[in-house]
Amino acid sequence: MAALSLNEERELAINPIVASSLQHNTQVIANIRNLTASLFGVAAGTLGLESYTGFIFYLIGSLFVSALLFALKTDGKPGAYFYRPLGDMWFGEVFGGLMLEARLMQASTLKKVVDAIKDLVQDCNFDCNDSGIALQAMDNSHVALVSMLLRSEAFEPFRCDRNIALGINVGSLTKVLRAAQNDDELTIKAEDAPDVVNLVFENKSNDRLSEYDIKLMDIDQEHLGIPDTEYAATVIMPTSEFQRICRDLNALSESVSIECTKEGIKFSCQGDIGSGSVTLRQQESVDKPENSVKIEMSEPVLLTFSLKYLVNFCKASGMSDTVKLCLSAEVPLLVEYGLQSNSYLRFYLAPKIGDDE
Repeated sequence: MAALSLNEERELAINPIVASSLQHNTQVIANIRNLTASLFGVAAGTLGLESYTGFIFYLIGSLFVSALLFALKTDGKPGAYFYRPLGDMWFGEVFGGLMLEARLMQASTLKKVVDAIKDLVQDCNFDCNDSGIALQAMDNSHVALVSMLLRSEAFEPFRCDRNIALGINVGSLTKVLRAAQNDDELTIKAEDAPDVVNLVFENKSNDRLSEYDIKLMDIDQEHLGIPDTEYAATVIMPTSEFQRICRDLNALSESVSIECTKEGIKFSCQGDIGSGSVTLRQQESVDKPENSVKIEMSEPVLLTFSLKYLVNFCKASGMSDTVKLCLSAEVPLLVEYGLQSNSYLRFYLAPKIGDDE
């Protein structure tokens, strides 16, 4: 994996490349190459070129296209338009190269996400594209669904040349992330057709650099389309309050009924040793907005859920001051924790149908 020279680093410090512009330029080049590759393939077939002669024809054609782009689009200065001009501009995908590079200013962002889902998900694909890095996976019992999106704006810089799926064992990722301090910068790198993902941790004083490779897995995972739902009730409340309610009621029962009415939102349970309930009324806190309870409701809702899963979801409480609950009859509960740059971690939980389940 090539590293930047001191001269290159100095040049980037003086004339920094904007990540979004770099990504756009790389995508334009990729689109042009895809088009010309098809044309070269047709031409090679028409000329009867096969095997090595066909590859040489394609290579010469690709270099010719790069020369035209070099002369006409970059004014002879590809370093002003690409992070790695030699690979991005001249060779493109002929010899492969770095496909993904994303840096989080604080490693704690990814550490908290992984800690929150590690008991629900074992193996999952991190889907990377120009929008950011996403994850979607179900637990083994197919009762709960985890959905995460770290938008490209949450990284600085962010580069993803084309869609790529990183199949990772969550347990292995957890072990590696333990080596990072919460305020370390975390850089995620992957090559074209990767068999490992590279994680680099760098402290704020730039005097300690740790680098780890995690072996990737080929995970055949169904990507579920989550439909946009108009929920009957949406509640925004403090994460600490939601965590406390779930923990306290879990000591009494395995299930909790969540009822949303004009009076507020009520959490109640019935167990072998007794029953319990907690009701929160809508309230605005001017001094501390994160302590407010906001309720938007079009119709009353009453649903029952497994407390074991809700307690598990609460492991994400450290990621946000508030949590959003969305409820509708016969629709999975949505529990959402907001992250930086309009990113999020969401949990979906199917309601219980009968009291005996």
